[in-house]
Amino acid sequence: MADSEYWFARYKLNPVGRGLRALRWQGIAAIAAFAGAMIGGGLAMLLLGLAGYAFAGVSVFVVCAIAGGTFFIWAGMTKSDPVRTVADYQTAGLLK
Repeated sequence: MADSEYWFARYKLNPVGRGLRALRWQGIAAIAAFAGAMIGGGLAMLLLGLAGYAFAGVSVFVVCAIAGGTFFIWAGMTKSDPVRTVADYQTAGLLK
C-alpha cells in the first residue's frame, strides 16, 4: 500500500502497537463512525426503553455496538501502517 492509503499510524510496532493516531480524514471518520454508533445505539436504547420496548432498545444498541466496533477494528487492522510509527510520520513532517 502507498502511504496515502493508510488511515492510521501506530504508536509502537513491537510488541503489537498500543494505540492509533489518525493520519487522514478517513481515520477521523472511522473514529467518528464508532462514536456515532455507540451514541446512536445508546440513545435508541434509552428512547425505546422509555417507550416500554426495553428488549428492542437493548437489541438495537447491541447491533450498533457490534457494527461500530467491527468497522473500527477492521479499519485499525487493515488501514494502519505496519512499518512506520507516529514518530516516523512526525519526523517526516506529515504529522504535528
